[in-house]
Amino acid sequence: MSGVEAIGLAALGWVASPLVAKLLAEGFASLGINAEKKLQKLRATVLPVLKSVIEKAEGSPHRSDVEGWLQRLKDAYDGAEDSLDLLNYNRLRRKAAAAAASSGKRPTNPVRSSSSFFHIPKPVKWVIKGGRDMLSPQKIKLKRRLNKLEKIAGEAEKLRTLLGAQPDQTAAAPDSKQTISLPPPKVFGRDEDRDEIIRRLKIEPAAGVPIIAIVGRPGVGKTTLAQYVCEQLGSELGDRQHFHPIMWVHASCNFNASEIMKDIIQQASIASEPQEDLGNPDDIAATFHTHLSNLDTMVVGNLNTPEALQLKMNKKLNAKKFLLVIDDVWCDGEDHENNWDMLFRCLSKCCCLPGSKILVTSQTDDAPRKIVAANGAAVVEYICHLEDLAENDFADLFIQYALPSGEFDSHLREDLKEKCKTIAAKLNKDPTAAKMVGKTIATKLADLFRSQGNLHAYLETIADKDWSGDKTKALMWSFRHLPAHLQRCFSYCRLYPRGYKFKALELVQLWMAQGFIKPGDPNERVEDAGDGYLNDLVSRFYIQRHNRFRRSSGTGKPVFYYTLHELLYDLAVKVTRSDCVRIEGNRQSEIPSTIRHLCIPADKLNEKKEEICKLKKLRTLIVVKGESVVSDENVASDIFKSLKKLRVLLVLGLNLENLAKFISEMKHLRILQVSGGTSEFVLPELVCTLYQLQVLEVENASSLPARLTDLVGLRYLRPSGIAEIGKLTSLQGLENFQVRKEKGYELEQLKNLNELRGHLHIDNLENVERKESAIAADLKEKKHLDSLQLVWRDSEDNVNSNLDAEILEGLQLPPNLTSLHLDGYRGPSWPENQTSNIQELALRRCGMLEELPPMDQLYPYCRSLELWHITRLEALHTLPPRLQEFTIFRAPFLTFVTNEDLQLSQDDKRSVREVMRNRTQEWFQHQYKEDLVHNEREMRNFIAAMNGREHNKSVPAADADITAVWGRWLETHERKTELIYSRQNEAKLLLPSTIIRLRLEGCNITDHALSVCLQQYLPSLTRLLLADLKMITRLPSADVLANLKSLQTLGLSNCWALTSLDGIRSLPRLGNLLLIGCPCLDIETAELPSLLRYILFESCADVDAILANANLPHLSDLTITRCRTRTASLQFGNLRSLHSLSIRDCSGVSFLVDLQELHSLEYLILQNCSNLQAVMNLPRSLKSLQIRGCPILEKESVEIEPLSGRRMLNASL
Repeated sequence: MSGVEAIGLAALGWVASPLVAKLLAEGFASLGINAEKKLQKLRATVLPVLKSVIEKAEGSPHRSDVEGWLQRLKDAYDGAEDSLDLLNYNRLRRKAAAAAASSGKRPTNPVRSSSSFFHIPKPVKWVIKGGRDMLSPQKIKLKRRLNKLEKIAGEAEKLRTLLGAQPDQTAAAPDSKQTISLPPPKVFGRDEDRDEIIRRLKIEPAAGVPIIAIVGRPGVGKTTLAQYVCEQLGSELGDRQHFHPIMWVHASCNFNASEIMKDIIQQASIASEPQEDLGNPDDIAATFHTHLSNLDTMVVGNLNTPEALQLKMNKKLNAKKFLLVIDDVWCDGEDHENNWDMLFRCLSKCCCLPGSKILVTSQTDDAPRKIVAANGAAVVEYICHLEDLAENDFADLFIQYALPSGEFDSHLREDLKEKCKTIAAKLNKDPTAAKMVGKTIATKLADLFRSQGNLHAYLETIADKDWSGDKTKALMWSFRHLPAHLQRCFSYCRLYPRGYKFKALELVQLWMAQGFIKPGDPNERVEDAGDGYLNDLVSRFYIQRHNRFRRSSGTGKPVFYYTLHELLYDLAVKVTRSDCVRIEGNRQSEIPSTIRHLCIPADKLNEKKEEICKLKKLRTLIVVKGESVVSDENVASDIFKSLKKLRVLLVLGLNLENLAKFISEMKHLRILQVSGGTSEFVLPELVCTLYQLQVLEVENASSLPARLTDLVGLRYLRPSGIAEIGKLTSLQGLENFQVRKEKGYELEQLKNLNELRGHLHIDNLENVERKESAIAADLKEKKHLDSLQLVWRDSEDNVNSNLDAEILEGLQLPPNLTSLHLDGYRGPSWPENQTSNIQELALRRCGMLEELPPMDQLYPYCRSLELWHITRLEALHTLPPRLQEFTIFRAPFLTFVTNEDLQLSQDDKRSVREVMRNRTQEWFQHQYKEDLVHNEREMRNFIAAMNGREHNKSVPAADADITAVWGRWLETHERKTELIYSRQNEAKLLLPSTIIRLRLEGCNITDHALSVCLQQYLPSLTRLLLADLKMITRLPSADVLANLKSLQTLGLSNCWALTSLDGIRSLPRLGNLLLIGCPCLDIETAELPSLLRYILFESCADVDAILANANLPHLSDLTITRCRTRTASLQFGNLRSLHSLSIRDCSGVSFLVDLQELHSLEYLILQNCSNLQAVMNLPRSLKSLQIRGCPILEKESVEIEPLSGRRMLNASL
């Protein structure tokens, strides 16, 4: 039997399955025909022989007869399915017309009377009760097609006799979801390769961007070995961890450098989450202030340029020794070479630590070598040529999947091993085949074991197979034994590009549109059944779940990506060659007349127009962006009007101005997605006649039709801003619901949308005028929602705040909610009807809240609590016992003070109040006057509240000079401090021991209260950010800070009164320190921990003296911005490990000296240092020197003294 023969049988085999009986049952039921006797006969006589006929056809001279029969059976199946679908469309159309009539509205597409279009082609032999409708052409057509399908299926009995096949009684059973326990993950025969690669990875590189490559044929196990290496490296704990982060990206033959860099940025962020490391300190600094340098503001902006991507990637990898794994590397042609050159040039500019490495997998060693040739920064250090597994190792791998230890007793397992070894020898040492064939065999053995069948005989049959010569033969055999519904689902993945990473929902939606998903339980959601199909394919190794994921917006839950292995993609191409076609690039591809699914670039439409117009049975058309712009938009219209059987229409890069001419004829359409057009277009009103539409997503639509609510089966809609959306009761997701004071946009529209799941954002709640509207929204019935965001836009205080409280109470939150965000809520109290399942709670701009209830009782499972701009909050009693992340941001009334503070002497209180008065004369001139005025207003309100008066509505004068504003601010601050120290009762901040990240900003906390807070048992605290705390004068003592054994990052920002870092040297694991806006810091107490790897100084004084006194042998990255120095020179002689040095906006610095001792320095940035005259003794290790805004130096070049060899930047004055 040739490979082509096997493909023909495998590609069509799915139709010879119980799917035929399911369709017949559904079709006859829709006609009101009791066909149970027919179906019983079909199940008893036809279904048992279908599979055996296909098995016997292999190698038989009658194979072509069987293939012809299968093609006719498939055509009959599709025809019956289309007729049944059209019948359902007409039912929905009549339902919509009736609803329009009852509401007094004119239907979008009125139903014509039967006399105007009914035509009976032939007399009907019989009519059931109430069967006058039976005379409709649609039902006649459906009945004939069902009978045709039944007749063709019945031919299987004749073929069985012709082939001498025996019935297979297990085939009559519907495809089950039987699964077996997955064997424990284990890698065979690769320990030596793994250890050698790890050894090579840990060798310090000589120069360049070091590459280690794993090369070998498809399916040999390159990706598995790379994962094995990462698993071993990832198991290293704490200081023994050689690489962090370890990142994994997938390239494939269609890769793009920009997309790879975005993946790297994402992976660098994700990689820090398991260790609760908070990423790069630069990102932390960005949260403290908004006025960064031009370079920084570029980073947080658009990421569509290589420069922006490179800067962002640099921030993520800064001061990190990373391992980047690039899986499935290709380098064929100039386009590939240009993309690799761009990627490696950007990587070479990253300020990472020495020893960072790149591990790639590729089918040949040409790819890594071509990368090096295209980019001089890359260096191939080692190539591991991966050979086939040893025979014994491969047999053990196969047996692990074919005979999982949990399924059979040890004696039976040993008895079956020898036969399994015989089968393994036929698999060409292909690990992919071992997994798939092994899993297929294991599933069948489990069925035989339960039914007391002959396991040995079954294995004997498999051992007699001839799988030599073609490595896909075994995979094809496994595919033919895949349940029919999974065969169709897997094959459809061929429409994706090779190496494409897809999300579960997008694939499941496509399966739904094609009718592939048949829930076993009538109450089961179709998407849930589709997820089950996907998980089945993953467990059977047909689809790989990507080992990295991103966090979804709103819920923060992981969203996994999926891919097809190279060999499996090849398999999908083979089994769908007569059903699916994907046209790519300049490749010439014929379009067979039998195909049902087509993906084509937009610029190929004109070339393939005649062929496409002939595809009357086409069900999927995906038009992707081409290499050039389509000049004739009418081409699309001509094509689309011919395709009336489409169920999926995805159009990228085309404007559909002529959509209205043909859209109403696409009565089978389930998915319509239009994106990437260059201008706005009007979505035609006739879209509202696509009654079977499930997904509608359009970009650049200037307006949406008013009657979209007729599409009651719509499950996904974007954008969602339409009137009377409450009629779309099947909606599964709603991006944003905006309440308006207009008919059709009321909050009550949510009442019947009980299928909503995931995240719901309700905006403009200030437009709700009564509590009854909130109750009518019936959120308590939204049992599938797990994340809810409620937003009031009018944040003015005292604006009917009691109504907000009534509305929040009336909303009656969903019972399974785990994430709740309130933004702009103006109620003075907290409702009692909250669900206890909340894990993430964020309160923002809740301006009237003065007190929160006991959080430990109300939210016992809460892990994250954010309080942002809660301007009147005065007390915080207890916190959730499982809290991991806690943020206070701008809560000016919230005060933490202890009895020890209240008992201070008057002299001590005075010294605390006046600590800033004599230390900030020079520094305050650089402050923003508007910030001081705003802060003064907050303090005045605090003073008024403490004295029992109304809040001061007046705005402090901002027209005075900065000296007057600063003096007024100091006076107000001292009055506020005096009031706090004169309180009657203490208020402590008590944290649970589970806390990982803590941010305190813009509240009031005393030195002793901070010490009490941090001296608790906090074994997991890794990140501490203290910002805009104007009352703390010193950090806690060494005894207190020594208990913070996990603290890695400490940020101090705008703590103006801070004079001493006190016990900071006792922090055992502190690696990142940010000091921003701490002008009163005493250099004699600023002794820094010796393990620091990253420091940022910004708006601080005497930085030169602090560095001179510091012992920082591990410091890798140092940034100094807007700082004052005692002298005109900066010296760095003791920073031997410094890798990156950045000095910005330091006008007082004239000289940089002693750089020759910085043997590790590779990156030096000098920006806006207007008086900088000389940089002495540049080290030979320097790779990059950037000078910007330094007018004296910008004209100079590096000079080398002939005698000493010293390299200098020296301006001639």
